[in-house]
Amino acid sequence: MFNPGMAGINRQQMEQAQEVGRHMGMEITKRRKEGRLEVRFYLLDQSEKLDLGEPVDKLCEQLAWGFSTMFGIKGKIINVE
Repeated sequence: MFNPGMAGINRQQMEQAQEVGRHMGMEITKRRKEGRLEVRFYLLDQSEKLDLGEPVDKLCEQLAWGFSTMFGIKGKIINVE
């Protein structure tokens, strides 16, 4: 089970994140042989005006931090846009 406190997340931040999550979905495509993972966020209601770039930025930072901290893997984030 995930303990938000282990990641430095307090209860209020968790509730705010879950509120955003009520409006979005995600699609994860893995290409195991290529060693590639793609994550696409989408709005559950296309008429809403949420910035999908924000969760992309946060996930990217968390992945980089997590792999660096846990496995010592260093790398870089490449911004395409």
